[in-house]
This record gives sequence, structure tokens and C-alpha cells, in this order.
Amino acid sequence: MMKISAYFLMCFCLCALSLTGCGGSGETKVIAPPEAVEDDGAAMEGIDDDAYNEEMEKSMNQQGG
Repeated sequence: MMKISAYFLMCFCLCALSLTGCGGSGETKVIAPPEAVEDDGAAMEGIDDDAYNEEMEKSMNQQGG
């Protein structure tokens, strides 16, 4: 009889906890993402695509060997 009442008490506690949860009001919250920073391309200012590609090739050749 003692085992049955212990099992009943354990089941009751587990069911009661599952219904109430672990705190909080149950409302969901939406977290806003951080603001995106616009990249204005200031690092590329004053250089055209061909010059940029040449500099990149030189840089890669120096690193490679």
C-alpha cells in the first residue's frame, strides 16, 4: 500500500509541475534583431575593379610562395 501511494504522489507531482511549468507567465517574447550597419564601401573608394583585381592577385601571389 505504501508503494502505491508513493507512486501516486510522484505521478501527481509530475503532472502538477507539467501543467504549471517552470515559472513565467507563459507569454512569448519577440526579440528584435540588431540594426544592420550599411557598408558604404569606403574601403574601395578611389579604386576601380581592374586595379583592385590586380592588387588582389599580387597579394595572393606573395602569400602563396
